[in-house]
Amino acid sequence: MIRSLASELRTDARSTKLPAAVSSGLVLALLLAVFGPTQATTIFAGPLAPFIAQGTGTILFGCFAMCLVTALAGTYKGTVSMPNFAPAVAMLAIGSAVAAKLSSAGDEAVFATMIVIVALTTLITALCFLLIGRLRLANLFRFMPYPIVGGFLAGLGGVLTVSSISIASGIALEWETLPELLEPDMIPKWAPSVAFAAVLLLVTKLRPHYLVLPASVVLAVGLCHAVLLVLGISVEDARAAGILFVGMPAGTSWPPIELGGLTHVSWSVVASQIPGILGVTLITLICIVLNAGALELGSGTELDMNREFQAEGAANLVAALGASHPGCNSSPMTLISHETGAETRLTGIVVALAVGSVLFFGGDLLAFLPMPLLGGLALFVGLGLLIDWLIATLKILPRSDYGMILLVALVIGFFGFVEGVVLGLVAAVIFFVVRYSAVNVVGASFTVREYRSKRVLSAIHRVILQVQGDRVRGYRLRGYIIFGNASPLGDRLKEALKADPTPIGLLLDFTGVSGFDISAANVICRSIRAANAQGTNIVLSAMTARTRSTLRSGLSENEWQNLIFEEDLDRGLERCEEMVIAAWERLNSESEDARDTLFDMSIDHALRELDRQARFEALTERLEAWVQPRTYAAGETIVAGGEMQKGMQFLTEGRAIAHAAEAGAQMLECGPGDVLAPQAAFGSYLAESSVTAQKPCRTVLITSSARQALERDDAALTVELDRYLIETILDYRPRPLPGSAGRF
Repeated sequence: MIRSLASELRTDARSTKLPAAVSSGLVLALLLAVFGPTQATTIFAGPLAPFIAQGTGTILFGCFAMCLVTALAGTYKGTVSMPNFAPAVAMLAIGSAVAAKLSSAGDEAVFATMIVIVALTTLITALCFLLIGRLRLANLFRFMPYPIVGGFLAGLGGVLTVSSISIASGIALEWETLPELLEPDMIPKWAPSVAFAAVLLLVTKLRPHYLVLPASVVLAVGLCHAVLLVLGISVEDARAAGILFVGMPAGTSWPPIELGGLTHVSWSVVASQIPGILGVTLITLICIVLNAGALELGSGTELDMNREFQAEGAANLVAALGASHPGCNSSPMTLISHETGAETRLTGIVVALAVGSVLFFGGDLLAFLPMPLLGGLALFVGLGLLIDWLIATLKILPRSDYGMILLVALVIGFFGFVEGVVLGLVAAVIFFVVRYSAVNVVGASFTVREYRSKRVLSAIHRVILQVQGDRVRGYRLRGYIIFGNASPLGDRLKEALKADPTPIGLLLDFTGVSGFDISAANVICRSIRAANAQGTNIVLSAMTARTRSTLRSGLSENEWQNLIFEEDLDRGLERCEEMVIAAWERLNSESEDARDTLFDMSIDHALRELDRQARFEALTERLEAWVQPRTYAAGETIVAGGEMQKGMQFLTEGRAIAHAAEAGAQMLECGPGDVLAPQAAFGSYLAESSVTAQKPCRTVLITSSARQALERDDAALTVELDRYLIETILDYRPRPLPGSAGRF
């Protein structure tokens, strides 16, 4: 692995990716160096404010460590990682609690305890990430609804936009401070940032190139200092006026405390913050999932999430040594690598080295950067996210999905990342339940008059089913049944039980059901009780052991014993047919009129069968010149599933059973006059099912070449053959149930 990584880096260093990595990496490092003090101000606020300089050092170390490790170990080659804003905000509450508990212990004790808590949080986060990646559990976390990811990115864009104005103007942007932005002396501070970001966005959209960002930075710096020179404003005066960056906080250093400083740590206070630490770990877990999803959407690259968790875990493990708070891949920064063509591991390495040089050797060069430039760069990233996720998606996404993106973005902007993501997840669950409840879980409804089992019945029994088959109604269920879509199912069963005459039975087929919740089980149990009350049998086919167990908990022993379970739909249909036949015989065996009517219908049916058989025998005699006779012993295979067939066969004597090629389940019983593998008469055909002789059988085989000869020599006989095939397949067999396996 190390050799392949070294080879990859050497290849990229010799290609055009190197200048893209250097130029984009330096600009990204500049942004991270500017955002470092901002995050430090968030964590080390209030009583911890005197330690912002040391806190800035920990965050810069985190940027250095995370960028370097994920650049070498991450899935996406242009990854840029950093300590995240959301955990920083969560750490603020912990800092306030620590300061309150140690108010009488002195500043050193407060800071030392807070540093240990921050490092411990990052360490626990690292171990959690490594464990998830090692056990390959990433798929349990990776699937985040698209609108939530989009809302997260739009919200992040909004936060960056607000932060950029604050960076440029030098004031905290809040509702109360908004009027200050319009003051005459304030507009020149932030207006250049807006103009710079707008021009940069326009240029990158029209002519994207990796040199656009660095060239714009160099041009902006040169132009600013040229204007200052012309106006006679010194660097010190410009810095005092907020035109130039004030540089890193005085005293910025790393490590933040020496080993001796650990003696000031209050370990009892550290232990009391374990719940908060675990909460920050959970927030960081959400951040890595959201940022990874955003990166996949933005770059079109599929990430190996188990590898990502391991890489981010290793990065946080190193960052914990420098007391940085936890973080992960930053999708806005990483997508800059994608947009500028710097998709190489060299980008992250350049960012790490540049940030590290600022940390270890000082950031005096940053003091020459114009604040409008820094604000403009942040605004460029923020506006880009807002355009991509609030404007570009407006015409693409359904209104409900776009509304969720907008909702998440607004909540993040006004309340925070955690609140926005949690609200988005709640909304996603509600939308899912509403939408899924509208899905009809009944894939097909039928009676045993319309659809029969695949066994061959006597003529009298077929007539009984034709007359009385409507007294058993079946429902083929599908999907996952929950409380929302179970109610319509209960209503349909209730209506079926109200039929006149009273139904003999109800068949519920669970072949397509993946499961159901307890609410759905209660609906089915109520239907079972209503059926038992009026003497209607309930047949349940293809229920798994798990669904049986869920259903069993809601029924009494007597109600459970009255249920009829069958292994598949065909067996369930057979049981229902037996119910109909038995009910007719029980009610009408003494009725002469009913028996006479049944006899007359049976005679008609038998005559049609005799007519068909006579036509079949006459047809086989006329086809004698084009067919080949075959004989099969009982148990011998007539049609081998999964094998190419030589031609179509007519069964002339005996009985045969068709089976599914894979499962071996009985599909259909065949008798004289039936057609086996009819597709093989027209060309090469791979049989989907097997047919085995139940008794000694005779068949005649007509190959595709023989059929072609028949078409050429006797067109009238060909037409008669095709007519017989159609009538036999469609008229003399039960129709296939929607969604069931096809014919043999």
